[in-house]
Amino acid sequence: MSIAGSSRSGKRSDGIQGLSGWKIQWRVVDALTYRELRTRVGEVRGGFLGVLLQPLGLLAIWMIFLSALNLNRGGSLNVVLFLTSGIVLFSIFSHIANRSVTAIQANEALLFYRPVKPIDTVISRTICESGLYICCMFIMLAGTWIYLDQVVMSDLGLFLISLLLAASLGFSTGVIFMTASHLVPAFGQVAIWIPRILWFLSGVPFRYWVFPAWTRPFFVWNPLMHCIELNRKAMSDEYFTPDANLNYVIVWVVVQTTIAFWIYSNNERRLLTL
Repeated sequence: MSIAGSSRSGKRSDGIQGLSGWKIQWRVVDALTYRELRTRVGEVRGGFLGVLLQPLGLLAIWMIFLSALNLNRGGSLNVVLFLTSGIVLFSIFSHIANRSVTAIQANEALLFYRPVKPIDTVISRTICESGLYICCMFIMLAGTWIYLDQVVMSDLGLFLISLLLAASLGFSTGVIFMTASHLVPAFGQVAIWIPRILWFLSGVPFRYWVFPAWTRPFFVWNPLMHCIELNRKAMSDEYFTPDANLNYVIVWVVVQTTIAFWIYSNNERRLLTL
């Protein structure tokens, strides 16, 4: 009787043994996300306010540029909302992808613990970057709505789905970047240029379809462009976008995520031993 009791108490004292695999991973990701959030906010002067000022500064630059050219790039959509959508969704994608390149190096000491896997570091960075920039977006939207004295939102479901898809694209790209850059260190120098190229192919500060027709294929293949255009469409039914396709993005995300998991699962042991 006492032996059984001591055995039960022993199990209670060893908390991690009584947890399922999913609960262990949840605790690991939760801890990594908290650590990542503190590091991410702490490395920017001004903390969270500094993180907020980054997209605001970029928004102000493009507003000045478009005003100087006397262009209304937003069309039927308010130009501030137009730019906010493009800048924030692209920032979610690019920051997840770029920061995943160094995810293993930044958490190398923690990988000695068996419950901590390399992919957990990308998951935590995805949650952190998505949360920060979504907060920034809603603050910027709220400010614009107050200024306009009008809530501009036609389809909240599509708005949230487009944000989720942009984060999912960043996550799957981040997993591939993390694996490739750790196996081939030189890839890390190439990876940082990919989001920079995609900036021009995602229609962040302009409506891509105003360019000559022969340029359209360069934009239409890019799933991130579809996410941004769908996000803008969600804010205003009157916003015209000729090619944005939700099904295309969903299929792309599923295929890319499957490829990313396949690449990672076949190289996880090598990531832990390099």
